Amino acid sequence: MKWENNGELAQRDLSELLSRLRDVESTHHVDELSRLSAKCDENP
Repeated sequence: MKWENNGELAQRDLSELLSRLRDVESTHHVDELSRLSAKCDENP
């Protein structure tokens, strides 16, 4: 993972992290992770 100069996780790494978390989390958490992932995809 790579952190940007502004302290945020690089967009590609954030997307990958959310994807991996969706694979192992409960249904309740997957819904929230999907929402966050969609939000990230809107703001490249």
